Amino acid sequence: WRWKVAGLIEGADNAVASKEDAPARLVLAFDGDKSKLPLSDRTTIALVSRVYGRDLPYATLMYVWSNDKPVGTVIANPHTKRIRMFVASSGKSGVGTWQAIRRNLREDYRKAFGEDPGRLTAIGAFTDSDNTRSHAEAWYGDITLTEK
Repeated sequence: WRWKVAGLIEGADNAVASKEDAPARLVLAFDGDKSKLPLSDRTTIALVSRVYGRDLPYATLMYVWSNDKPVGTVIANPHTKRIRMFVASSGKSGVGTWQAIRRNLREDYRKAFGEDPGRLTAIGAFTDSDNTRSHAEAWYGDITLTEK
C-alpha cells in the first residue's frame, strides 16, 4: 500500500490509552475460532454484538505510522488484547512524501498473535488524533493484497 502523512502527532504513543493516536493506520480484521478465547474476551464480543448488532472480529492487525517505535515493532493495544499494532513507518523520515509499504501479512500476523491468521474479513484505513486532541492528515492509495 501507499500512504503519506502531513506530520506526526505530538505526544502520541500507541502503547498508552490516553495517547493512542496515529497519523496513518491500515486496519485488517480477521475471523477465527472465538471459542478458544478467554471468557472475558468472549463476553465482550457477545455484549458488543448484542448492543451494535455486529460481531467484533476475532483479531485485528493495524499497521501504524509511529512517532518513534522502530519499524517491525508490535505494540499491544492498551484497550484490548485482540488488537495488535505493527509499526510500518516511523518518525519524521518520509513525512510529507508518499511511502510505499510492502509487508508479509501472514508473517506479521504470526509475529503479533503467535498463530496463523484466519480469513480476512475487512480492510480499512483511517487517521485519528482524538486521544491527544490534536490534528492529523494522511492520504492513502494503492492498497493491494496478493497471494504468495
